Amino acid sequence: YFIQSNLSAMSCSIQALGECYPDYHFTPQTFHSLYCSDKFNYDTKTRDWVRRLISSTGIERIPSVVNPEQFEGEPGGFDPDIPVTAQNLYLRAAEPWCPTTRERAVVWEEWAPKLTLGAARDVIGKWGGDPQGITHVITNTSSGTHMPGLDLQVVDGLGLQNIRHRICVDNTGCFGAFSALTVAQAFCGSESDAVVLVICTEVCSVHINKTSSQRSEILGNVLFGDGATSAIVAAGDGGGGVWQMSPIGMVTAPPHTRDHVTVKLTDQGYLLHLSKELAPTLVKVLKPAWRGMLEETLQISEPEECDWAVHPGGKAVLNVFHSPELGINLSRDDLAPSWDSLRCHGNLAAPSILQVLGAVLKRSGERGRDKVFVIGFGPGMVVKYFGLTRAKSSTDGA
Repeated sequence: YFIQSNLSAMSCSIQALGECYPDYHFTPQTFHSLYCSDKFNYDTKTRDWVRRLISSTGIERIPSVVNPEQFEGEPGGFDPDIPVTAQNLYLRAAEPWCPTTRERAVVWEEWAPKLTLGAARDVIGKWGGDPQGITHVITNTSSGTHMPGLDLQVVDGLGLQNIRHRICVDNTGCFGAFSALTVAQAFCGSESDAVVLVICTEVCSVHINKTSSQRSEILGNVLFGDGATSAIVAAGDGGGGVWQMSPIGMVTAPPHTRDHVTVKLTDQGYLLHLSKELAPTLVKVLKPAWRGMLEETLQISEPEECDWAVHPGGKAVLNVFHSPELGINLSRDDLAPSWDSLRCHGNLAAPSILQVLGAVLKRSGERGRDKVFVIGFGPGMVVKYFGLTRAKSSTDGA
């Protein structure tokens, strides 16, 4: 059994999308230097498995605030007087390669605001509107926390003077952008002149955990990266050429799936668990539901009638949408933006879907396509989705 939310009509549109990434990258060699060396005390069997995993993820690089060059060095002895930075987070740790939760938080607290503000400035520039016309700010993150939150840092950092409401929608994992956009839709539905700035940010590189002992825990360490993505969402249809949103829907899987995706706070940062049952469960959730999702959000019934923006949760997850068992039968080209995102960014958690969506909308515009189905998933296990329809402009044909 699955619980599906009821969709109610409201009018809002995505006006622009933005992004911001750090300068460093983790590569397969980065993870080889950690997991397949004496730095992490794994047995031969585990190291062999990690080698196979790293070579099979489909990931070439992952953006990171942490400088990977520190993994090439050797600890020189702990000195508490040396400040913690992204340059030395793992190298300076008292327990080699295993910083404390507080030390990890120091780096997160420096870089999460930088990435958030970078993505905010990027989307405002692409939007081209007056920043003082923004009425609401929503931020989302699941990789760290501090108070006041990122929402207030955005308002202060950009000097926004006309904010009616700001809110942090945190700890929602990979469907975090959907949760933030749901709140944005609610603001747009209640205030006809709402202009909402949404930013999703993750700094996952601070949570590499040498104490991870299960394969389901190690998997998360080699998949997740750092970055921020953003959107301007406005009430009303937005005029010709913009992408009008359907209400966001949700399907929640049965209680026995609650442990398929979990994140727990430990003395060595966050510990992520990804079950091997994630992809099979996704098939079970979507198989009876996907056609109804298309009908609700886009008033279509066949997958080829729209373009697809799918959260790049990993190779196994994306392959679900190619599987005959599910019946959607998308080609590799159909999901090229999702596969490209996974290859070049890994899984950014909440920011990923907006990064994918930006590439899909660009390609859809170039191909003259006017419908996009957007879908993601995360802890719960929960699937969230919505449709986008490009509004016709005065220059479009009848």
